[in-house]
Amino acid sequence: MRAVRLLAVVVLLVACNGAPPATSSTTPVPTPTASVDIKRTKLDISYSSLSDQDVHKMSSKKLLEGAIAAINAEIRKTGGRGEMAAIDFQDVTETTFPDFKKFAEAAATAKAANPQITADRFADVAIEGMMSASPDCHTYYVDNNGGLHRSRPESVTGSSARIPTTGTSLGGPDEAGLTGRVLPGGIVYITFREFMVTGTYKIFDEVRKIMDKGVAAGGKAWLFDLRGNVGGFDADTLAAFFLNGEKMLNILFRGGGATASTSARKEWRLPDAYQLPVAIILNDRGGSGPEVFAADLKENKRATIVGGKSIGCMGATSITNMTDGSKLAVVTQEFTGAQTGTIYNNVGVRPDVQADDATAVDRAIEILKQKI
Repeated sequence: MRAVRLLAVVVLLVACNGAPPATSSTTPVPTPTASVDIKRTKLDISYSSLSDQDVHKMSSKKLLEGAIAAINAEIRKTGGRGEMAAIDFQDVTETTFPDFKKFAEAAATAKAANPQITADRFADVAIEGMMSASPDCHTYYVDNNGGLHRSRPESVTGSSARIPTTGTSLGGPDEAGLTGRVLPGGIVYITFREFMVTGTYKIFDEVRKIMDKGVAAGGKAWLFDLRGNVGGFDADTLAAFFLNGEKMLNILFRGGGATASTSARKEWRLPDAYQLPVAIILNDRGGSGPEVFAADLKENKRATIVGGKSIGCMGATSITNMTDGSKLAVVTQEFTGAQTGTIYNNVGVRPDVQADDATAVDRAIEILKQKI
């Protein structure tokens, strides 16, 4: 009888210790790729920013397909294997998290098969691919090492401003590169490399000071050489110096249609002594601020644009800063001509008078002399 009891205890112990533990219905079962690092949070934020904010309203499908194409290209480039297959995404123009989940799971599988690609590089490539679906001068990504990834690669051939050696100096260069000269014939030459506005420096105030000197020296026309100018703030303020309340540019937000227009503020118009003929030299080096200034005046036939077509960086961005120090800038607005309806963003400001970099200043001087 005692032997029977002992046998029963042994059987019970074996049953308890040998059986697998019951799985709770609320305990998540990890997927095979759950531990693969693809910087999923960063990819999620980038995808959401582009699908929610981009003014061009690219579809979720194109963004994710762009990421897949870029990842596959990197796999081939690094001699890897296991490229991502095509995924059936919804072709809609809003963030679609079920589709992003499909993408992320397939991406993790591809990353697991390609350890030669680091997690950071894998994410950088995927973000580049998403941005390629909606290329724009203002849309770019800065990785956590400070590397710049542009959605629209720029092919720049033009030179920066070439300051004449003739005439009389009006001062400069200062911290924004602002330089002025009175050239023979009363042409006041002005150039600067940035529309800089800080707590202690405002470019429009400093340009006004140069213009004051130019008028005092008997200036008869204004020549702004803005080749190589990288843009900045308050280009509209400078344009308003030469206008009288006219409309300048329309601002288009995500979804299309002109939702706002800009007009020159009348109180910023300079006195009649400053209302002289204006020429602006542009090319494909630099952009944004100088293009806005030129387009504002071109729209109202207040300036002659000389040189080459500008780069076409006519918009505004929203910047998302990420915890690892990287950031993504997405274009949220683009500008068109309020008077003419001309599309400038990703197109550029076309010159009224074509000229190469070597002859642009001489050509502009010639035009201005005819207007004096």
